[in-house]
Amino acid sequence: MPKKEKKKKWQEKQRRAQQAYQKQKALDTKRKPRKFPMQKLFVGVALIVLILTAYGIWQYYEGQKPPTIGGASGAVSPFTTSATDFLLRDINGTQVSLSQFDGRVIGIHFMAVGCHGQINLVNEYQLTQLKSVCNSFCGKEPVTILTVAVATCQSSDLDVLRTNYGVTWVLGNDYDDGALEIVNAYVPHEIGDGSVVLIDKTFHVAQVYRDGVAAETLSSKISQLLEA
Repeated sequence: MPKKEKKKKWQEKQRRAQQAYQKQKALDTKRKPRKFPMQKLFVGVALIVLILTAYGIWQYYEGQKPPTIGGASGAVSPFTTSATDFLLRDINGTQVSLSQFDGRVIGIHFMAVGCHGQINLVNEYQLTQLKSVCNSFCGKEPVTILTVAVATCQSSDLDVLRTNYGVTWVLGNDYDDGALEIVNAYVPHEIGDGSVVLIDKTFHVAQVYRDGVAAETLSSKISQLLEA
């Protein structure tokens, strides 16, 4: 057989072998399930873990925040309403009633407290202002200040707050019995977190400061009520 013809037959044999190989490869690909790339699987799992972790952290810090105080409508006018009496157990365990301070000028400060003593900026400001007011009046004039906390967490650390801000006046938790009787009684005055309610010597609501009040303004109003 001529050499040229042998070469031609060999090339044809090679071509058929190549075609058979490609055909078999195509059949094998159809039979085998497609594998999900491990890299993509790892990225997907990592993304899910990241999302769940971020959500958990967000839930945790949301749970640490101070609760909401007030916010109801239907406000009543100060100067015309008698103060609502209430009982408050301070953090030392002593129970006081508002009416026992009748005949004095009374300041009631409402403060939301989150887990581990977290408070909003309005109360960081208000506690320092009340400290200044108490330094001027407490023990010197017939003036009483009470801070009514709303602490719904078991670990509210009110004693730590008292120490950190130098609170020398009455401090107690309205929620220590699982209810908010004091806050609900003063909601008609549109109180909120950080609000201060002043009660005159005749046991009437004289002034409501809803967004925080400076010591100078508060002291001036207390002096007016003492002279009335």
